[in-house]
Amino acid sequence: MSLIFSLFMLLFSALIVGEAFERFGFPAVVGELLTGLILGPAVFDIIRINAVFNGLSEIALFFIVLLIGVEATTESLRKNYKLGLLFSFTSFVVPLSIMLAVSHYFLHIPETESVLLSISIAVPSISIISVLLKNYDLLRIEAGGVILASVIITDVISFAAASAFTNPNGITLEITGIIIFLTFLFLVDRLINKHSAQVIGIFERLHAKERGEKIIFGSIIISGLIISSIFEIIGITYVLGAFFAGIIISDVVVGEELQGIFTRTLTRLNDSFFIPIFFSIAGLNAIIPNMLSAKIILVLVGISGAIGGTLNYLFGRKYLKNIKGRTTAGIFGARGSVGIIIATVAYSSGYISNEYFSAAVFGTLILSFIFPPQIRKKDITLPAATEV
Repeated sequence: MSLIFSLFMLLFSALIVGEAFERFGFPAVVGELLTGLILGPAVFDIIRINAVFNGLSEIALFFIVLLIGVEATTESLRKNYKLGLLFSFTSFVVPLSIMLAVSHYFLHIPETESVLLSISIAVPSISIISVLLKNYDLLRIEAGGVILASVIITDVISFAAASAFTNPNGITLEITGIIIFLTFLFLVDRLINKHSAQVIGIFERLHAKERGEKIIFGSIIISGLIISSIFEIIGITYVLGAFFAGIIISDVVVGEELQGIFTRTLTRLNDSFFIPIFFSIAGLNAIIPNMLSAKIILVLVGISGAIGGTLNYLFGRKYLKNIKGRTTAGIFGARGSVGIIIATVAYSSGYISNEYFSAAVFGTLILSFIFPPQIRKKDITLPAATEV
């Protein structure tokens, strides 16, 4: 089968199945993963992974994570970081700690594989959750900002932890590099906020010139590639570099109008090509789990769902206004891109086996089937101005 026809079949099927899943209240990425799983060696063996697909997957991953970073604004962190840290603890740190202990000491999974597999299954996904927040208009209320801040913090922790464990010999350099970069990021952000009018003015004047938009968009993408390359040079995955590069792009840097154009353009490209291709290729890599893998999946998914879901329900009822605990747990339980990205990077780098990669994929699928359908519109009280 030719490459172009394989690509056509994979993309066409992923878009249709992903859309069908969204219609029934499930994340599209679940359908896209299943598409790759069914078309790949695990089931029908129609399409097989190759070097071209792997390269395409890496390119897609860069643009997906860049957009995730764009949506993860520093403003959200500043306003809601206190409660955000609390929910990062309940939704991720606590269940992850238990998963690590159980997987390493009771399931006898080696330490590195245990960490990477547990993170992949336990981490909420900002790309999925931000879509849920928008769909249910939750960004208009404080609870939505807290949830978004929590997921941003959680995803930064998970990317950093996964990066450190995939290069244990350089962990000191990696942690130092991340701390320096985060400090630099917030200092630059603070400086830009003080002079936002002048900075935006520069970009607006450039935008007004012929081919100015092309130069701006090209500069943004090149900046993302430069930062990603710097992260790779110091031994940290380029994924974290793309994430931070996206954070730097904000309405106080390029202006609200330009950021809106860039975000809409990249969102369309991601939704129509990069996301379905990346996740369907991830599905191609998966295999049907054996009995041992099935046991691992059920135990880790059970811990993540039961402990994280219960804590999110209880703390959501106590600390989040205008949203009930069941819906809070349903939102935080959404899994998708971040976990699969971490599992994919770990697998392609040789740090986890195909067996554990498949366990991460199936764990993501199961949690995505369980939690998002728990979200109810009637559980959310919006301000009078936004009610329909």
